[in-house]
Amino acid sequence: MYRVLKDEFRQEPQNLRAAQGETAMLECGPPRGHPEPIVIWKRNGHVIDFESNKRMKLVDGANLAIQDVRQSDDGKYQCVAKNTVGTRESAIALLRVHVKPYIVKGPEDAVSLVGGSVIFECAVQGDPVPDVMWKRTAGGGPMPAARARILDDKSLKLEAVITEDEGEYSCEADNGVGTVSASATLTVHSPPVIMVKPQDQLVEVMDDASFTCGIGGNPRPSIFWSLEGNRTLLYPGETMGRYHASITPDGQAVLTVQDVNRNDSGVVVICSAVNQAGSDTWRARLSVTSPEENPPPVISFGPANQTLPLKSVAAMNCRASGVPQPVITWYKDGSPVLSSPRVNISEIGTLQINDLVKEDSGEYMCVASSRSGKATWSAYLRLESPTNPNIAFYRAPEASTFPGAPTRPVVENRTHNSVTITWARNNKIGSSSLVGYQIEMFSRPQPSENPGPRSSPGWTTAVRRVPGPTYTITNLRPGATYVFLVRAENSHGLSPPSPRSEPVSLAPPQDRVDGDEDPDVKEARTALLSGHVVELAHIQPLSSTSIKIVWKILNGEYVEGFYIYSRGLDAPSRVTNMLTMLHDGEAPGFIVTGLAKFTRYQFFLVPFYKTLDGRPSNSRTARTLEDVPSESPTGLEAVLLNSSVVYLKWKPPLQSAHNGILRTYQVIVRGGDPNNGTLLSNVTVNAGTPSLLLTNLSSGVVYTVEVAAATRAGVGPYTTPAILRLDPASRQIYRDQHHRQPIGQKPGIGPGPNDFLTETWFMALLGSMVAVMLLLFTAMMLVRRRQLLTKKSSLPDSRSNGGILATPLSLKAAVGLPHPMSAALVPHPHDSTLWIEPGRGPVWSGEANRMAEFLEPADYAEVDPVSQTFGKSDGSVSPAPYATTTLVPKYSGSSNGSTRQLLHSSNTRIPQGWVHICPQKDKEEDHAYVPQNSLYSSNVYSDTYFNDYPSQKGGTNIITKPSSIVMSQCGRKAVSELGSRLDDSQLCPTLKRPSPLGYHQQRGPPRVSGGWRMTPNPVHTLSTFTPAPTHHAQYQPLYHNSSRSEPSS
Repeated sequence: MYRVLKDEFRQEPQNLRAAQGETAMLECGPPRGHPEPIVIWKRNGHVIDFESNKRMKLVDGANLAIQDVRQSDDGKYQCVAKNTVGTRESAIALLRVHVKPYIVKGPEDAVSLVGGSVIFECAVQGDPVPDVMWKRTAGGGPMPAARARILDDKSLKLEAVITEDEGEYSCEADNGVGTVSASATLTVHSPPVIMVKPQDQLVEVMDDASFTCGIGGNPRPSIFWSLEGNRTLLYPGETMGRYHASITPDGQAVLTVQDVNRNDSGVVVICSAVNQAGSDTWRARLSVTSPEENPPPVISFGPANQTLPLKSVAAMNCRASGVPQPVITWYKDGSPVLSSPRVNISEIGTLQINDLVKEDSGEYMCVASSRSGKATWSAYLRLESPTNPNIAFYRAPEASTFPGAPTRPVVENRTHNSVTITWARNNKIGSSSLVGYQIEMFSRPQPSENPGPRSSPGWTTAVRRVPGPTYTITNLRPGATYVFLVRAENSHGLSPPSPRSEPVSLAPPQDRVDGDEDPDVKEARTALLSGHVVELAHIQPLSSTSIKIVWKILNGEYVEGFYIYSRGLDAPSRVTNMLTMLHDGEAPGFIVTGLAKFTRYQFFLVPFYKTLDGRPSNSRTARTLEDVPSESPTGLEAVLLNSSVVYLKWKPPLQSAHNGILRTYQVIVRGGDPNNGTLLSNVTVNAGTPSLLLTNLSSGVVYTVEVAAATRAGVGPYTTPAILRLDPASRQIYRDQHHRQPIGQKPGIGPGPNDFLTETWFMALLGSMVAVMLLLFTAMMLVRRRQLLTKKSSLPDSRSNGGILATPLSLKAAVGLPHPMSAALVPHPHDSTLWIEPGRGPVWSGEANRMAEFLEPADYAEVDPVSQTFGKSDGSVSPAPYATTTLVPKYSGSSNGSTRQLLHSSNTRIPQGWVHICPQKDKEEDHAYVPQNSLYSSNVYSDTYFNDYPSQKGGTNIITKPSSIVMSQCGRKAVSELGSRLDDSQLCPTLKRPSPLGYHQQRGPPRVSGGWRMTPNPVHTLSTFTPAPTHHAQYQPLYHNSSRSEPSS
């Protein structure tokens, strides 16, 4: 046999790098040979035993697969092929097992203050050593290279933290085998900063004063108001007397003092804000004035010194403004200036003197006065001879030569007796350069004070020719309120005044910090208000009603104690409480008790020294621990599903009684006695589904059910045992032996709100009401039946007279009735054609000698309903006859016989109840009679009854407009159409009306219908289906209104 083993491997194993935990595959293609060579693998020169190493196995007979590869699997691997010919070894392949990077200690969430530093750790390992890269997703954009650096242990340190650094920071490790990352969040806290400071307010009596306070900081600070000397805090939305705190849509806090009075003057309002990072405060003063304390008028342009020649004209200006508008008067040397032919005072206050004389020389003073005060401005007028060469004449300069008014002065700083103001110059400097500014001020003295050098009832000049736009006015009265204005001055004069400044109130004497104040209090004020004195370091909940707070004193030199403020943040515990803690040098901590259960609280401290309150500390927030519910579930109800299954449901306790997060409900079911019964079931139900299905219940057995809510702290009180009993007879749920009601009712309370349905009195009342209703219904049916019987007994017998129905006729109605379609077929004007239109039958027409055949009674007749509205039928009426009747009795008279002969032949008898409509001119037979109790007589009329056409047409007999009669009671009508002229002998002059009941007149031509299905709305016409035997008799038109009847047999 031929044997061979080639030298070359079809595929040599290759060097491989694998990650720990993965599967490494070393591929090998052994050389060809016969017999087929066997493949084994060597590791570091040793044959691999696949039986002892279960993680290694051959795949496809030659490839080596290493599952869950580890670093211990590193080494040199060689594929060996052998058969009976020999052995061949492949080249050595190196396997290197690397470890994916993994995090030993990753970054953690951190909180930093603005300006502080923070370090995020990122300790990673792997093989090879992974590279670490940091990135962030924050509002400040990319990582700030100037403030961030990576330490030797791959941690990130961020210095000089700002608010924009807040966000998520991630470290990412990569070593070529794998990648891993971890993240942490940086929260930047910034202490509160009062950005919109409340300003001092000067308001009039009975007006409202508002203070606005805008806060910045992160997290958003809690803002509140207080009054100096009053430790009550006002949060937005709260009210204390006339003080109301609110907040604007943009987040600014507003304190409104309503209806201020004199006693509110000098009140110091404090705006404070606290958060975890710190606090900030600002004070503002309220000053109250009376309406008469408005500043006095201000003279914008006053008179100037002038030297004028005699016999000339002098003009002196005086313009003033104020509230109310002032009145201007002039004085010369202290005496009022009166108008005269030479002296004129204009409406705007300008004084003009014509034809000057020597006596006009002197000091002129302009006085602007109102109820708020007055202002004065003086100037001298000197008069000389125009020929005197030694005099330099000088007139007042024009207004355009003066500089422009400066801007409104603004208060930069103030003390108890000085104010620093600043302003800006106007671009208009006038006809000459500026020489300085003049500052004027006004302050109304208090009633209890004597006017001093810095107080007057009007505007006073504080300083003149100030070189710059800033100046400090000193020697002011403490406790007074001042208003300032500024004028610019050049060589031509003073500018108009600037707008008045806001009122500036100085500290009253009792609040001054001067040399008379106790030095300790002075230093304490500086220490308590200049910075933070205490820091709230830590708070820890101890129980469901107590929290321990720990603080650190930063500067305790002037600290006698602390006010501990606690405020509930969850409704309904949003109240603020204050405790006083004296500083005795012991451990800085305190346990606050009496708190609401499972409620968030905010705490902060306010240091005090004697009567001085310091700056609040930072705040901390904590929640009291959970407790068992303080109330049991409510609304326990039972629903019977079948004879042995009851569905229980209930409602959770009130939210305020949860005292934590409800986790479960405990349901206890007992059998027998409620107190000592056998425990049948103790079930735990999830709090999200407050219901339970009770099965396998037995009829007649008494069960008691109790339910309690549970939190993590434990189970709360159970409901009062509710009795559940299935009655064996009715299978109803009974609460006890007397009342059948839902088990949610507590024993002893009595029947539930719906138990009156089962009470005896209610059942008796309900039975009585039903009986009365049945009696009333029976009585109504009896009355109705009696009425129907009475009406039926009054009807005539349609089968009287041998089954032949006599049809009353009218002589006037016996005119020709030509069909509209057959008028041309009538040979003689006195001949008439009767047209009778069945539902779909043809129209009958003929000559006079053929009309007698229609006088023969038909087998039956039909009243076809056809609507009068638009002349259409509804198309739904069947042509089948609903009633039959005999039109006229048989008659064999001559063709020219009269109608009366037809009706009164020897073979014809008019039955009782019919009306003779058209009498002859013979007076003895002309009268019409109305039988009593006749239904037919009340339903038959002629055209003359409704339309007296002869009287309307001047006695003529031409009937041009037929009438239609509608019966509203029986729903049938007969229609006729009047055609040709009749002579006087054929007219029916009178017609007796039998009865007016049940009829109304409807005018209009009759409808001619070719078929009952062509007219959608019903109109009643007289139709026949079986023609009578032919008789030659004169036919006269007639009206007929028939009731339902059958032809005689």
